[in-house]
Amino acid sequence: MQVVFFPYKVSMWDSFESIYLTAKADKNCDVYCVPIPYYDRNPDKSFGQIHYEADKYPDYVEVTDWQSYDLENQSPDIAYIHNPYDEHNLVTSVHPGYYSYNLKKYIGTLVYIPYNVTGGMIGRMHRSLPAYYYVDKIIAQHERQIPFFDQDVLEKVSAFGSPKFDKVINLVVTEKMIPDEWKPKLRDKVFFL
Repeated sequence: MQVVFFPYKVSMWDSFESIYLTAKADKNCDVYCVPIPYYDRNPDKSFGQIHYEADKYPDYVEVTDWQSYDLENQSPDIAYIHNPYDEHNLVTSVHPGYYSYNLKKYIGTLVYIPYNVTGGMIGRMHRSLPAYYYVDKIIAQHERQIPFFDQDVLEKVSAFGSPKFDKVINLVVTEKMIPDEWKPKLRDKVFFL
């Protein structure tokens, strides 16, 4: 089974990380991380400066250059995106070849995972986004969020949590969050990071 991740901003990688690591550990999965370029939007909505952050991913991520990954011929079984706006974002835009409706032509199951987490509710502007109508699955962080989605996409929504929470839990369990020099000072005290 071929699994591909299409991140664009490295700062959003944690919204894919635990799924990527799980897929990489599965001998039945052929996994690709294909960071895609994105553009700043000019005031007239045209494309401005291009950004490509493939060289900024952690060492454990095997990055495939977007220009060498032949989506049409690869036809992955599953692909993950975290950009739900397609051409409708006024601040940035991923490369148009990676808008959800273009990706869906070549992908068996297209999955949208939000790059953000919420306190439980979903804001009105996130209840019905362009990519929701082309993806096969939308991942919600909790079951309580499902009723907030537009009725037209409810059957696509599954509450599987958020990889961002997995990242935090992993940091706490491995104690990587707390620098060693702080540990003696924290004895018998509670601090929130």
